[in-house]
Amino acid sequence: MRPPQVLREGTKKTVFVNFMDLCRIMHRQPDHVMAFLLAELGTSGSLDGQQRLVVKGRFAPKNFEWILRRYISDYVICPGCKSPDTILMKENRLFFLRCEKCGSGRSVAPIKAGFVARVGRRNTGT
Repeated sequence: MRPPQVLREGTKKTVFVNFMDLCRIMHRQPDHVMAFLLAELGTSGSLDGQQRLVVKGRFAPKNFEWILRRYISDYVICPGCKSPDTILMKENRLFFLRCEKCGSGRSVAPIKAGFVARVGRRNTGT
């Protein structure tokens, strides 16, 4: 797998350039990968017009790499045969990982978002 290409945009945003390519390589929905990344980073973000992931905050490329490794071990690699040839299915609000090679299946943990503080401008009280 290729390493994530991460750029800084301005002083408060980080751009994950090859986000869609990595989703395609892993055969996963971009929404699911994005939800996991944003929950693990504890921030908010969105896809821009060029299909790049724009994240609020300053993050190093290593942060994205570690989180992607964790995502792959939890949601891509089969626990039985260690094959990346898996399908992630959603049934009754639960996600199931089904291996195409050995046929095994298991439920995977839902993505839990941590606390994200809402920071805004203060009223001046005028």
